[in-house]
Amino acid sequence: MNWFLIALRNIVRDAQRSMATVLIIAVGLSALLLGSGFMLASYDSLQEIAKRSEGHVVILSKQTLPLGGTHQQLILNDWQTIADELWLDERVLQILPRARFEGLISHHNNSAAFFGTGVDPKNEFRVHGPFLRTQGVLDPWLAPEAMADVVLGTQLAQTLSAKPGDVLTLHSLDAQGQAQTLQVQLAGTYHTGSPEIDNHSLMISLSTLATLLATESVSQLSIYLNDSDDAIAFKENFQTHFDKVLLQTWHQRAELYDKVKSQYDRIFGVMGIIVLVVVFLAISNTIALAIYQRRDEITTLSALGTSPLRICANFVLEALLIGLMATSLGMLAAYALSTSINVAELMMPAPPGRTEGYPIVIYISWPHYFATSGFLIAIVMLASSLSSFKATRINRSLSD
Repeated sequence: MNWFLIALRNIVRDAQRSMATVLIIAVGLSALLLGSGFMLASYDSLQEIAKRSEGHVVILSKQTLPLGGTHQQLILNDWQTIADELWLDERVLQILPRARFEGLISHHNNSAAFFGTGVDPKNEFRVHGPFLRTQGVLDPWLAPEAMADVVLGTQLAQTLSAKPGDVLTLHSLDAQGQAQTLQVQLAGTYHTGSPEIDNHSLMISLSTLATLLATESVSQLSIYLNDSDDAIAFKENFQTHFDKVLLQTWHQRAELYDKVKSQYDRIFGVMGIIVLVVVFLAISNTIALAIYQRRDEITTLSALGTSPLRICANFVLEALLIGLMATSLGMLAAYALSTSINVAELMMPAPPGRTEGYPIVIYISWPHYFATSGFLIAIVMLASSLSSFKATRINRSLSD
C-alpha cells in the first residue's frame, strides 16, 4: 500500500482546510524569517559601529581613573613604544591614538562646554566610514594655514554660530591643572545622528592637543585588525606581553550593542513563541478534524489489523507534507519580501536619542531559512503525532 499517495489524496480531498493550514504556517514562517533577518542585520550594524568607533582592540592604562578631570585621562605615556611593537604583527591594519579631554569653547559671545578627542587627522574619519558624516572637512582636515584646526559636532557649531573658517578659542586644563587657552580655526563639522554627541563633541589633532595641554600622553590606543575575528586572540597574545596596560576587545566596551541585542532577543523571542504556538494549534486542529471526519475509515483499518502506530504515521505523513508545502511557500514569500524591502531602501523612523532614521535592511540567509523551516516542520510533526495518537486511542477504545 502506497501510504504517500494515500496521504496526498487525503490532503487534496480536504483541500480547503489543508490550504488554510498551509497559509497559516507560511505566514508565521515568513514573519519569523523577516523578523530574524532584520534582527541579524541590526546586530551586524551595531557591531560595525562599535568596531569602527572604538577599534577591534583597545589599549588603556591600568591606572585609568573615572571621568572628572582633563589630565586624569591622559595617562597612557609610552603609547608610541607600544604602537611600534604592535605594528610588527601582520594582523594589525591601523593603530590610532586617542586622547580624551574636556573644557570650554567660545566664539564671539557664545560659549559651550565640550568633550574633546585628540586624534590622528589623517586616518580618524576613514575608519568610521559611513557612520560619521562630515561637512567641509578635507582629507586630512589639517589646512595648510599656520593656525591649528578643529572639527566640531554639527549641533555644537550651531550653538556657537560658527562656520568653517571662523576662529574659536579653546579653554582647558593642562597636565598640571593650569588653565590654558588656544585659538583654533574651524575646519568643518561632523554628524553622528545623536544630538547629545553632536552638541558637545569636537576633535583636534594630537599635535594641537599636545600644545594646549603640554603633554603627549593619550587616553587609549585603538587597534584595527584585518580580521575582527582575531580580536580575542590578539588581546590574549599581547595582554601577557604588556603588563602595565589593559587590553579590551570591542565587545567588552560595546554597551549599546549588548543592550540593544538583549532587547531584540526578548522581542523576537516572544514573537517566535507566539508563531510556534499558532502553528502548533493550527496543525493540531487540522489533524483532529481530519480524524473526526475519517473515524469510519480508522475503524475499518483497525478491523483489518492495521496498528494504531501505522494509522498515526499516516496522519503524521500528511502533516509532514503540509509542513513542507507551507515552509516552501513561507521561504519564497520571505525571500520576495526581503528583496523588495532591501531594493526599496525603506527607512525606519529615528529611534529615541537620534535625529534621523536608518535604512531597513533584512538579511537573506538560506542556511538560516532551512534551519528555521526544519524546526517548524518538527513542531508540525510533534503536534500531529500528539493529536493523532490521542484520537486513535479513543477511536480504538470505542470500537472495542
